[in-house]
Amino acid sequence: MLFSGDLEKERPAVTERLNRFEQTMQFDYVEGFREFLAAIQAKGILTAIVTSSNQLKMANVYRSHSDFRNLFDAILTAEDFAESKPHPDCYLRAAARLGVQPEECVVLEDSFNGIKSGRAAGMTVVGLATTNAVSALQPLADIVVSDYHDQEMKKILQLFGAIE
Repeated sequence: MLFSGDLEKERPAVTERLNRFEQTMQFDYVEGFREFLAAIQAKGILTAIVTSSNQLKMANVYRSHSDFRNLFDAILTAEDFAESKPHPDCYLRAAARLGVQPEECVVLEDSFNGIKSGRAAGMTVVGLATTNAVSALQPLADIVVSDYHDQEMKKILQLFGAIE
């Protein structure tokens, strides 16, 4: 969150309210997520979560989905990188942690800054139109899908080498 000038004094109160709200949030998976993840992992494809969320917020996700940590080969949070999205550092660090080159990576992102970050990192970018309109994401992403059952998912699975 950005606070400057007169707003700086409001940061603690806003942060506390946000933390309380996130403790009660539902963290539902996007339709088809588990099946998609299983399909790419069955092909030996490494996976990582790269989030601008901090450890505190992720603790709420882990409470909601106790198996979440074990679903991925790496989870990078705001504490793992110096500059947040749209800077490419977070995705470059994830690639390094997985031992792969950026051009071998496919980023699935729902935010504008996340898409810009993946693009700046030199990765193929799939826009997930779960929080923003397809039309808004299309100019920024290589492919845009509405969920993991979208007809375009076949193209994405091909990008991952998960299907012929």
